[in-house]
Amino acid sequence: MQPKENHFSKQVTDARQILFGIPDETHEELSVVSVGCERCLPEFLVDRKTFPQHTSNRENMGFTTFEFVLEGEGQVRLGDKFHELKPGSVFTYSRGVHHRIENSSKKPMLKYFLVCAHHPSQQPFKEVHSGKAGLFQITSIGEVMELFELILSNANLDSEYGASLCNSLAKALILKLCEKANHFSQSASLAWNTYNRALQFMRRNYFTIKSIEELANEVNVDPAYLSRIFRRFHKDTPYKFLIRLKMGHAASLLLTTGNLIKNIAFELGFENPFHFSRAFKSVYGVSPESFVRQRRQERNLT
Repeated sequence: MQPKENHFSKQVTDARQILFGIPDETHEELSVVSVGCERCLPEFLVDRKTFPQHTSNRENMGFTTFEFVLEGEGQVRLGDKFHELKPGSVFTYSRGVHHRIENSSKKPMLKYFLVCAHHPSQQPFKEVHSGKAGLFQITSIGEVMELFELILSNANLDSEYGASLCNSLAKALILKLCEKANHFSQSASLAWNTYNRALQFMRRNYFTIKSIEELANEVNVDPAYLSRIFRRFHKDTPYKFLIRLKMGHAASLLLTTGNLIKNIAFELGFENPFHFSRAFKSVYGVSPESFVRQRRQERNLT
């Protein structure tokens, strides 16, 4: 079965959504029905009694959805329980569970979701919570995000193995979520809150931040501690992540504005264009000049 694009909601933007469809039989332990990533608009609101796409005659199957909040805030009602949503929140619900998902208009959510079909006797999240719905908080957002992205990329493969790869990756994702949820503690929560506060500050102000010492001072932590919690919750050091943010912005400016490299370097806090070029090459593998030249050649070929 080949996955296909499907626009699920008019209340989201920047959506990447893949629909595999409901399997005829549950030959595999777990089958991906749909997977996606969506940025919620401020007015985003979902209020469902069950899964609208699953009101078929597949009564011999169980269906479980889980959603993972990457950015922003909101609230979810699962049955008769209300939960606050923030980065790192994971909530799950099965067929027949009334769920209401509401977005914060001031801090709209960016979230991933995965819907799986399975044998009705299975509970994919029984290691974390009992029943048909629940919420838990995790750390290591980067690891979970990468697994979601792997599922999305393999869903687009023009290969007979695409669906099986996605099913296996979904199992790995569930195991990873269970592992992270079971290792969450009060000390981890405090460290995570500091990490997330620094991360969000970097995303908003990367173009003006010149050093990790400056960042640490802005979020009121010691630079060495900031580096330690980044190693714990993120693949990159805070400096490498800062450079990636700056160079992503630089690449956009190079391709859309025609500004001189020295001007872009100065705008992003580099006093020396040579240091800027070296940082750009560390991310993209080529100098800024070569980057622009290659992209122009690619455009001409198309």
